Amino acid sequence: MTISPVAVLTAAAALASAASGGIFYAFSTFVMRGLDRTGPVAAITAMRGMNSAANTNAPFLLFLLGSALLSLTLGVVALTQIGRPGSWFLLAGAIFGVLGVLVTMLFNVPLNNYIDQVDLADAAAEWQSYLTTWAAWNHVRAASGFVSAVLLVIGLRYR
Repeated sequence: MTISPVAVLTAAAALASAASGGIFYAFSTFVMRGLDRTGPVAAITAMRGMNSAANTNAPFLLFLLGSALLSLTLGVVALTQIGRPGSWFLLAGAIFGVLGVLVTMLFNVPLNNYIDQVDLADAAAEWQSYLTTWAAWNHVRAASGFVSAVLLVIGLRYR
């Protein structure tokens, strides 16, 4: 039995998307809620620490950007083979795979940069606004990862 390079690429992209979705889901369901329970100053301080650790963690950045690159590559392949069975699912899954990283770069990272600059004297006012907006965009990231993985697996099934 021969496994095609497209099947390997699809499986890797699906796994990366599912893992990304799971990480973001964890943040949405308990990390951010846990931070909120510590109070605004502690929550902002902890979030700053996590942001700093994420920004300097090469394996994490490689995983995050690598998963988008896998999806982007798969999207191009799906477009070039759009007439083949499952290609529309692969293309849709690839789009959702890239969407999570786009949301990260366009919304969550700027919010993280903003919270890094907040004066802790204003923590009570700033934290709730940050938490609500950041979590909403994080839900989009989690959902896009899960939707991507499902669509890619369906597409792989039809290949």
